[in-house]
Amino acid sequence: MAQFLTTVGNSFYIEQIIINSVKSLTLVTPYLKLSRNLIERLSDAQRNGVRITLIYGKNELAQKEKKNLFSFSNIEIFFCQNLHAKCYHNESSMIITSMNLYEFSERNNREMGLLIERDRDSEIFNDTLKEIASIKNSSVLEKGFKESQEYSEESFQLHPDYNELWNFHLPSLKSSLEVKYPNHLINFSHNQIRANDFPRKGIDLVVNGRIDFLVNNRNYYDTLKENKRDEIENRLKDVRCYWNHKVINIYPEKNFDALVNKEGQKRKVVKYLEIIEKVGKCL
Repeated sequence: MAQFLTTVGNSFYIEQIIINSVKSLTLVTPYLKLSRNLIERLSDAQRNGVRITLIYGKNELAQKEKKNLFSFSNIEIFFCQNLHAKCYHNESSMIITSMNLYEFSERNNREMGLLIERDRDSEIFNDTLKEIASIKNSSVLEKGFKESQEYSEESFQLHPDYNELWNFHLPSLKSSLEVKYPNHLINFSHNQIRANDFPRKGIDLVVNGRIDFLVNNRNYYDTLKENKRDEIENRLKDVRCYWNHKVINIYPEKNFDALVNKEGQKRKVVKYLEIIEKVGKCL
């Protein structure tokens, strides 16, 4: 269960979350002041290949903070004017707290927080990820990831259990989705990738031989079909898009070829990521 933290505990575990991040790190803080220690910890994380998402608000970045953060190669930065939430997490641990990163190196204020572990408090952890994704969607992007970092060459390894034309791309696609969307929980089992509440609450993404967006509410599905169908199909051009009962079924264009090899796998993963991103922006 969640662990209560006092001021000292907040500072300690925020640092531990940064140090122990492996793939992704998200920092949500209205006020931002970068101590030397914090810059060093973030620098270590990004050198280790950790993708960092920073969402801040209230005030524009000072020139010093901007120079430091924009020098990082794998960080995305968002500005949210009405942000008041404070939350810090990596793949496995999260703190919901009263502490801004402004106070990270100071202990003059009395702070409280909760430490949440994904494997013990998965429902709270995942609900918080959904809210962070919503905050991110309503924020202004100031710096994005480089396109080449959305997938790595290391992820394009053929899996011996996935060697058919319709499924050989799935393991690499799952890995690439985790990198591109670190705030979403991507599940993979029985030849199927699934992400609930993707790209927003009430819509689930399912990928197997095709890409499905499952809309849980019939009225919302009808609204999407009426207002977004033309926009989605125009974005996708020759991609085949079918609107069925509360489900949007999407296939690559008929002449899309991808051989069961490493190059074919990369071609298919890039195509599926493109489709998922373009449709997701419309939903």
